[in-house]
Amino acid sequence: MKLKKTLLALSLISFLLFTQATCLGGASEKKDQEPVAWETLEELVAQMTLAEKIGQMIQAERGDLGKGDVSKYALGSVLSGGGSVPPQNTPEGWLNMHNSYMEESLKTRLGIPYVYGVDAVHGHNNVRNATILPHNIGLGAIAAGSAERGAQAAYTAGKITAEEMLATGIRWTFAPVLGVAEDPRWGRTYESYSENVEIVTLMGANVIKGLQENGAAACMKHYIGEGQTIDGRNQGNALLDNAGIRRILPPYQAAIEAGAMSLMPSFSSVNGIKMHEHKELLTGVLKEEMGFTGFVVSDWAAIEQLSGGGYKTQLANAVNAGVDMIMATNGREKWMNTIRSLQAAANDGTIPMSRIDDAVLRILRFKQRIGLFDSPVIKETGQIGADANRAAARQLVSESLVLLRNENNIIAKLPSYKNILVAGQGANNIGMQCGGWTISWQGGQGAITKGTTILEGIQEAVKGSAAVTYAADGAVRGAFDAVIVVIGESPYAETEGDRSRNINILPSDMNVLQQVYKYKCPVIVIMLSGRPMNIGDEYKNWDGFIAAWLPGTEGAGLADVLFGGKDFTGKTPYTWRKTINGEVVYPFGFGLRK
Repeated sequence: MKLKKTLLALSLISFLLFTQATCLGGASEKKDQEPVAWETLEELVAQMTLAEKIGQMIQAERGDLGKGDVSKYALGSVLSGGGSVPPQNTPEGWLNMHNSYMEESLKTRLGIPYVYGVDAVHGHNNVRNATILPHNIGLGAIAAGSAERGAQAAYTAGKITAEEMLATGIRWTFAPVLGVAEDPRWGRTYESYSENVEIVTLMGANVIKGLQENGAAACMKHYIGEGQTIDGRNQGNALLDNAGIRRILPPYQAAIEAGAMSLMPSFSSVNGIKMHEHKELLTGVLKEEMGFTGFVVSDWAAIEQLSGGGYKTQLANAVNAGVDMIMATNGREKWMNTIRSLQAAANDGTIPMSRIDDAVLRILRFKQRIGLFDSPVIKETGQIGADANRAAARQLVSESLVLLRNENNIIAKLPSYKNILVAGQGANNIGMQCGGWTISWQGGQGAITKGTTILEGIQEAVKGSAAVTYAADGAVRGAFDAVIVVIGESPYAETEGDRSRNINILPSDMNVLQQVYKYKCPVIVIMLSGRPMNIGDEYKNWDGFIAAWLPGTEGAGLADVLFGGKDFTGKTPYTWRKTINGEVVYPFGFGLRK
């Protein structure tokens, strides 16, 4: 085994260059030293210098790196923040970037491969023209209708994501979210499968299987209590007793049993203690009680929010609590200062060497299990947005739809109508269909990537049998048999999506609704939203009401149900109220058929 590891190192790094390790002048570049032989990861850790160990604990953002930094500082990981992409946002551009960093990491004295992380949360959503899947709230609607269909949908979503990630060389995604959202004002509600713990548990475990059985590595997030914060505040405080914590732990236990080897804590606090420094929950519960042998990676600049009054103390609090890898973002100086501060904390004993060794061992164990030591370089790009993946995503869209209102069986009558008006800002808007975390962090409007809009799907479905008129504002002359209005939320992610005051229908959408009511014909509303929105009594003016959530790029999936032979099978994964904390309009698990 030692010989095998030695030969592997030689074959991977035949071109290596070495320089002496110094505290900040470089961790360990190669020159003419003998390759290090090791049989176990423990042996490898024992041969690492402090600088090499700390390098493994650093994750830097790609935009903060200079040429040669990965090699010089033996960095363990690189990530793309939301919307951070290589100069060419293509499979080739991503693969070339990944392999260039990998070549740097293999030049180090030990030749330990780095790992690249992305937020591929509904498909490989950073990459233009990838297959964008329904956000988790839509997949949760499938599970609310059928646990069997839900499990299959989650696995399919994981499989498609993994295939398209590997097509670009990337093997680690910061997904899935295992939070159980309980207040729709939270801007990440759409990343949570449901308010129901059993659904989150089922879906999380199966998407992890779909990812990891197809070559990608999952990262559970955001542990724990992010969905229970007061008033749904992002990075807020959750007041949870022991029973409350135990109630929302099952998704994480199931994820660990499904093979997840990395975890990200929440920005939020539990009972006033930031999760990134909550030793009882990170080490006591997660690592010791639940038996998690993977590693914990911090969230974006989260360390700077911790107690201690200085960055070195904040880092020590996090690492001693159980954080193993530091996502050190917001500039090159930030990750370099993280190296300096960790070294100082190790040298003065603020962080015990045993804790550093444990963190590094966990990181290396992850890299070994996902195959980085054996196959660090992916030589050829694969295909993204393949027809088969888009067809599968289209099916997921169809299954995720929830029919909430169907007066006089209006939905069944739609295919017989000859003159249909389509209106609303969401009808011809790929960006709005996809929501946040699509190409950029907060998402965008319009044709941000390849896909089929809801309007295009309807036009194709009724071609030759009905006339379709489109007016975004609903203002057009004519008489119509029915109006389909697509309203909803503008794209957002966390922070921008937090709605502490209201989650009402947008005024612009209300204007469109008032316009189409004038036609005195049936009105079918399709709502694109990342949560149940406040609808008051407005829904009583609608003959049909469909929750489409955030379906992604394959908008034709709606037409397949509206005008095709498919029926509605999704159910509400969240309780739907008229207003925040108000009267329930549609309970959890509600959904009609045609």
